[in-house]
Amino acid sequence: MMSTLTIKAQTVADLFTKSETEIYWLGIDFSHVKLIGDFSQFGESGSVGVITIRNKYFPGWNELVLNESTKYDVAGMFRKPEMKLDTDGITTINSNASVESMEEDAEPNYKKEDIQGFVKKYDFGVKAGIGVLFVAESLNKNRESGKYHFVALNLATNEILLHEVFEGKAGGFGLRNYWAHSYYDVIVEIRDSKYKAWKKQYVSK
Repeated sequence: MMSTLTIKAQTVADLFTKSETEIYWLGIDFSHVKLIGDFSQFGESGSVGVITIRNKYFPGWNELVLNESTKYDVAGMFRKPEMKLDTDGITTINSNASVESMEEDAEPNYKKEDIQGFVKKYDFGVKAGIGVLFVAESLNKNRESGKYHFVALNLATNEILLHEVFEGKAGGFGLRNYWAHSYYDVIVEIRDSKYKAWKKQYVSK
């Protein structure tokens, strides 16, 4: 469980410097994702509907980050030796996601204001630290890619400290691995290139 230790106010610079601020990986929020293209058949998976996607694959995609942390190295995105892992809140949010409008023909094109509205409702029971997560916007079978909003939150207020949209290429065998590759791509892009740009922008020299 997360600590409720009160520390100094969090700033985005804490992601890029040595700091007492606790950094948490919160998971991948799929509760607002749109599935674009034909998900009804997927290779050896057979018929896969939206309820199965929500009940089986939403937790499965999050568990990959926890169980294969060397590959899905979320701490490495920010050159941290470790990042506290607490995905219980996102797991609950994902399990309650509505499937009624999950299948769509077009990208929803969420803006930062939309994402702020989503995350403002989160309740992780913590009053200090920075939470890092992906908010999945779409899994687009036609484009063979997944779109994700990277979000860093001030957990005391749920206000966004850092936000950017990424698109990762899907690929691999089986439905789980196929879409997992899309957020793996995002992790690698942040680690290898975006981290340096963000650090230059947000950390005073």
